[in-house]
Amino acid sequence: MSQTFGHSTPAEDVVSTFADRVKGRVFLVTGPTPGGTGDAAVRALATGSPAALLLVGRSPTKFAPTVDFIRATNPAISVKLYSVDLGSITSVRAGAQKILEENERVDVIINSAGIMGGPLRLTDDGIEQCFAVAHLGHFLLTNLLVPALRKSDDPRVVNLTSDSHAGGTGDYSDINFKTKEYSWGASYAQAKLANVYFTKSLAARGITSYSVHPGVIWGTNLAQELSSEDVTNIQGFLKQNNITLKTASQGASTSMVAALDPKFKKDASGAQNGSFMMDCATAAPLCEAANSVEKAEALWKISEELVGQKFVF
Repeated sequence: MSQTFGHSTPAEDVVSTFADRVKGRVFLVTGPTPGGTGDAAVRALATGSPAALLLVGRSPTKFAPTVDFIRATNPAISVKLYSVDLGSITSVRAGAQKILEENERVDVIINSAGIMGGPLRLTDDGIEQCFAVAHLGHFLLTNLLVPALRKSDDPRVVNLTSDSHAGGTGDYSDINFKTKEYSWGASYAQAKLANVYFTKSLAARGITSYSVHPGVIWGTNLAQELSSEDVTNIQGFLKQNNITLKTASQGASTSMVAALDPKFKKDASGAQNGSFMMDCATAAPLCEAANSVEKAEALWKISEELVGQKFVF
């Protein structure tokens, strides 16, 4: 099968191409808030007749428009909503237990939830909020769901990162900014680099996983805490660098390629398990730190300590 996907490819085109990898399968997506890339991924998948779509987030009532779309597209699809606060270790554990009780198998996990902007905030667990939601919650949820992933013939984990990972250092010894000045940009960069590292570490443990930069999609809930000054600065940067914005569907297309394309199955010829992806293809990470296996493994150990559980595959 020959196809060309790229910057402007809508997610629906990828699903149509790999419809046989969608039909009858179970997909879990975190953070599918209407208007975002998670929502676009779910809507695209709904056109391919999956067996079930599991929508995970803090406020599932917000997913109502997405659920309505799924049911209008194909009433036979099982739609399940799970109330999980990714910033709470207790909530993630409870949510994972419920997911495992209700679903024997999960074929693909797409970790798309995230936050950015705003002042320094700590979760009830005492962890910087952006890191907790974007990385640690997904780290725990995914690891707890490995038994369900193992029952798939081609399990995959797709972690939404960003080109902002280029600003990360890979040093997670001070995630709460106790010894350095906090900025939301530094926090976000570190969290997005953590997504790249988590992907590499999953691949090293035999799980097919890819980290995906969706591109720049303006107007999603991700940017709701940005100040007017932040917005002006970002828009100026985009204009100065001639960065072309994407629709949410175009932003979700790389996730669909990572989740569905047979050539990215871990044992496929030439597969690059653990790779960073953008514009529907693998690419070199955008900072040297992202290539460090040692830093990725150090983050895995820190994450285990923070959630209070070791994961051995």
